[in-house]
Amino acid sequence: MISRFASDRRYSRSGGFTFLELMVVMVLISLMTAFAVPGLRTSLFSDQLKTTTRKILGIVSEASQEAVSRNAEYFLYFDFDKNTVSTVQEDQPETERQYSADGREYPQGREFNIADAVQLVDITSVHGGRQSQGRVVVRFSKKGYVDKTLIHLRSEKGDDMTILLSPFLGVTKVFDSYINLDDARINY
Repeated sequence: MISRFASDRRYSRSGGFTFLELMVVMVLISLMTAFAVPGLRTSLFSDQLKTTTRKILGIVSEASQEAVSRNAEYFLYFDFDKNTVSTVQEDQPETERQYSADGREYPQGREFNIADAVQLVDITSVHGGRQSQGRVVVRFSKKGYVDKTLIHLRSEKGDDMTILLSPFLGVTKVFDSYINLDDARINY
């Protein structure tokens, strides 16, 4: 026979969860997280267009800051044939310079290879116009100034990205589409 005390305790449960129920829920949450996080991480960090844009922004910022701190002109060389971006200081020592087969100077500096999945479409500047082949030079003055310049990138999926270099403000803007110099959205 069950005592009255034991039967009351059986029916007066507090409505909480048992340890086993909590463990099952924790295991299910862990499994869902284990499957979701790698996909999220891949989409956030492996987008080659955004990664390339961030790297170019870093190189642009570095060139501008180096020009000011060293009181020397800096140049960014965009090579459409090799799909690279490189930086060079104006008064680079002769031992660090290279020459092409036709005798033109080819300066050596920090070089960044643009990802194969990203295409350098063109570079448009106020004074240089639109260029989409060969080598394009973007010059930073001793004070870090640069012509108003647009750098257009395209992913293999067809997505466009535009980097706007501001002449005097030291501000670089990024647009998720192909922007022209005449576009009213980028006028100051």
